[in-house]
Amino acid sequence: MARIPEDTINRIRDTADIVDVVSQYVDLRKRGQNFVGLCPFHNDVHPSLYVSPSKQIYKCFACGAGGHAISFLMDFEKISFVDSIKRLGDRYGIEIKADTEPGAKEFFSNLYAIHELAMKRYQGHLFSEKGEKILGYLKERGLTEETIKKFHLGLALDAWDDLLKAARAKEFPKDVLDKSGLFTKTDKGTFDRFHNRIMFPIFHPSGKVIAFGGRAIDPKEPAKYVNSPETPLYHKSEVMYGFQASGPTIRKSDSMILVEGYTDFLQLFQAGAKNTVAVSGTALTEKHVNQIRRFAKRVYLAYDGDPAGIKAALRAGYLLYQAGVEPRVIKMPENLDPDDWVQKQGLGPFKEAARTAIPLIEFQLQTVNVDEFTGMETSRFVQDIIQDLATIQDSIIRDKLLRTLAEKLKVDEEDLYERLEREMRRGSRRFVDEDQPRKVESEEMYDSFSSQAQRSQVELIKILAGAGESARQQVRDSVELELFSEPILKRLAEILMPIYEEIDHAAVVDQFEDKNERELVTKILMDELFETDLEIAISDYAKVLRLTPVKEQIKELRLEIRELERRKEDPTEKVLDLTRLQKELNGMK
Repeated sequence: MARIPEDTINRIRDTADIVDVVSQYVDLRKRGQNFVGLCPFHNDVHPSLYVSPSKQIYKCFACGAGGHAISFLMDFEKISFVDSIKRLGDRYGIEIKADTEPGAKEFFSNLYAIHELAMKRYQGHLFSEKGEKILGYLKERGLTEETIKKFHLGLALDAWDDLLKAARAKEFPKDVLDKSGLFTKTDKGTFDRFHNRIMFPIFHPSGKVIAFGGRAIDPKEPAKYVNSPETPLYHKSEVMYGFQASGPTIRKSDSMILVEGYTDFLQLFQAGAKNTVAVSGTALTEKHVNQIRRFAKRVYLAYDGDPAGIKAALRAGYLLYQAGVEPRVIKMPENLDPDDWVQKQGLGPFKEAARTAIPLIEFQLQTVNVDEFTGMETSRFVQDIIQDLATIQDSIIRDKLLRTLAEKLKVDEEDLYERLEREMRRGSRRFVDEDQPRKVESEEMYDSFSSQAQRSQVELIKILAGAGESARQQVRDSVELELFSEPILKRLAEILMPIYEEIDHAAVVDQFEDKNERELVTKILMDELFETDLEIAISDYAKVLRLTPVKEQIKELRLEIRELERRKEDPTEKVLDLTRLQKELNGMK
C-alpha cells in the first residue's frame, strides 16, 4: 500500500492555510478573529461555518462538520486522504513521494484471510451434527440448501473461544486479531464476538467476506442481531448486503429493490428478484445513497409493514430524492416483512406490488387519514412535508412533488410555494424521525458529556488547548491522566499534556481518523474559555474528578448492602467499607 511520508504530511499541514483552502469554495468574511461563511455541507442560509486562522481549523455550528484543511478538501471533494494531500501539494508546490508501507499489504491479506477462516468455520458448524437443528430451521423458513451455501450462512457455536482457538492455530498476528472485529477484549481476556448465533457473512462488492451479522438463536438473548464493528475492511455506512450477487442485475435494470434485513434479501433473491440489496445493521445513509445513484435511477423500498418500517421508508425516500434517485414504495401487508410475505405467498403478490409501487409522497399521504384532520392538523402535516421537500436540491423534482401534494390535499398550490420558499430561506432541516432538527453524531457525543465529571474533563481539555502555559502546567500538576474516564477526552489529554510550546490545533485534529471523532475534537478546540479565574476553576475540576470514583464506589456499596439485606445476609463487612469510603470522601472535600 502506498504511503505518504509523515514529514511530507506535516509540511502540507503546516503550509496549507485553512482560510486560503476554504475560501476557494466558500465566500468568507472577517468576523472578529475568525472568518464566517455559508456551510457547504448542508443547506445553510445564515452563515454557520467558522474558520479560525489562528487554530487552522473550521467548524460548522449548525451541522457539526469540522476539521482542518486536509479534511475539508476530503469532505468537500469526496476524495481520499492521499488525494487530498496530493491536491494540496500541487497547490503549494510541495512534491509528493509515496513510500510503500512495510507490512501493510500483509496486514490486509491477513484480515481477509481471517474472515475467510471464520466464514468456512461457521458454515462447517452449520453442516455438521452440531448445526443440524439450525439448518433444519433455516430450511423451514424457506431457504434452500443452494441459497444457504451460495451466501455462506453459518453457525457460531455456543462457546466463547471456538474461533479464537482456530485463529491462533493459524498463527495470525495479534494486530490482525485485535482489528478484525471478530473478537472482544475484556478484563478477563479475549473472546469470540459471535457465539450461539446464525451467521450471515457480509461481502465486499468484489466478493471477499469483510464482516458478519449474527442472529441470536436463544429468544431470551437481549440483542437479536449483533454485527461486526467498524474495521479497516468494513464501514457499515457504505456496505449493502448482497450487492456482490445482485450488482450485475441492478446495473442492467437501472433499478433496485431495497429491504431492511438479511433474510428479506435472501428470500427475494432466491425467489427471483435478483436486483435486491439490504441495508443491515444501520439505517440508510448518505454514503449508501451516493453509491446507489451510480447504479440505479429508481429504488423500490420494500420495508417492513409496521410503524417503524413505514417511518424508515419515508426517511430513506427523502434521502434518495436528495440524491436525484426516484423512490417508489412497495406496500407491505400490515405487520409483515418481505421475508414472511414471500415465504407465505410466493413472489407473485410481491411482484404485483412492485409493479404498482407508489410514489413516496402518495405513500406518505396514505399513512394518515387526512380526511379526518382538522384545519390545524392539516396545516401541521403540510408543514412537515414542506420541511422534507426543502431538503431536495433539484427544483424540478421539488416542484413536481409540490404540485402532487397540492392536488392530493386539495389545497392552494401558491400557498404551498410560499411556505416552501420561507422554509428554504430559513434553512431547512434534513428529514428526521423527531420533531427537532437532527444532530450529527459528533454533536450528540458532545451533548452526551452532561455529568459534572464529564463537563470537568471537557473544560480541562479546553484549558490545555487554549490557555497560557501557567494554567496548562497547573492542569499537569493537579490531574493525573487516569482521572480522564472518557476515552476520547483521555486521548486528547495524552496528546496535549506533553506540549509545552504553542499548540498546533490542526495537528491535534489530524491524530483522529474517524470523521465523527475529528468533528467532536474540532468542536472542543473551537470552544472559547469563559473562566475568569482559571486557577480556582482548575482546582474545582480536579476535585470533581478525584471525588467521582469514590462517589461511584459508595453508590455501588449501598446497592450491594441493600441486596444483602434483601437476601437476609450479613452486610457488616460492606457497611464498614462504606463508612471508610465516606470518611475518605469527607476528607477530600
